[in-house]
Amino acid sequence: MPVLRGLYRYPIKGLSPQPVPGIELEEGKPFPHDRIFAFARPGSPINPAAPRWGKKGLFVMLMLDEALARVQTNLDVETFAFTANEGNHQVFSADLSDPAALPEVEKFVHGLVPNLRAAPRLVRAQGGHFMDKPDNVLSLINLATVRSLEERWGYAIDPLRFRANFYIDGARPWEEFEWIGGDVAIGDARFRVDRRNGRCSATNVNPTNGQRDLDLPGSLRASFGHKDLGVYLVVRQGGKVVIGDGVMVPHGVEVLSTDPPPVAAIASTDQRRRFICRGCYFIYEEAEGPPQAAVAPSTPFAALPPDWRCPDCGTERENFRPYVSLHGV
Repeated sequence: MPVLRGLYRYPIKGLSPQPVPGIELEEGKPFPHDRIFAFARPGSPINPAAPRWGKKGLFVMLMLDEALARVQTNLDVETFAFTANEGNHQVFSADLSDPAALPEVEKFVHGLVPNLRAAPRLVRAQGGHFMDKPDNVLSLINLATVRSLEERWGYAIDPLRFRANFYIDGARPWEEFEWIGGDVAIGDARFRVDRRNGRCSATNVNPTNGQRDLDLPGSLRASFGHKDLGVYLVVRQGGKVVIGDGVMVPHGVEVLSTDPPPVAAIASTDQRRRFICRGCYFIYEEAEGPPQAAVAPSTPFAALPPDWRCPDCGTERENFRPYVSLHGV
């Protein structure tokens, strides 16, 4: 039986993971205290007085701002005491519940990401969250899948690159994709396995030193024709979950082909012009146009409105580059 080996929350979007030994989950709700704070980028349409969920490109986060991982942060979710360490030295502390402290907190983060034209604004979710997806999903990584990629590609991959809530071991590599549409039970809670998790360039950042030293979404697409790793869960029955709990997996679910033969990267030989987002790896194909009614199919990428943003992550048009297609993809 697979076993739960790691349990994490990320109280502030883009900052350090915080391990927890156990958690009480509620039906239909997200992981408690996960991404309840975020730093809105200067000029983003996020209203600090009444913030609502927004695409990740509107916030300071690892996909665009790898320097965040240079510090190890902690937020006490009961008192909102925030600390940041660099190596063995504490470099900042503040009370996030104190409005008077917020300018200094924002100044500290601006120091980590000085390319921003102004300090970001710290926002706190009001009954919601700032996770990458708007629905109340929890993320799961199968450690056997990560090990299979290490063997295939010949280098170590820190599982914390994937910033999941649940890390399990004891399943077959890629088995988690076979569970989609079924239920799994962990501890006292039951979950629907909702869908795959498409990876973005945040996974390229080494969580221990803030260096962008791998291209995991690109390697996945080159090897398998997709950039998916891990799955999203939805809580169907609440309950207590602790590290060491067994994972009861669905039976009778159709087995999918999850590990196809590698495909080679080749230059496109047709007339389709494509552009790929450097952040989330969304591909804009001019012949089809973006999935927005306001922009017609066959619209050249250069003719997109200046305020057009990536439909997946929300980053600016300048974040795209020409895409070298994959054979059969």
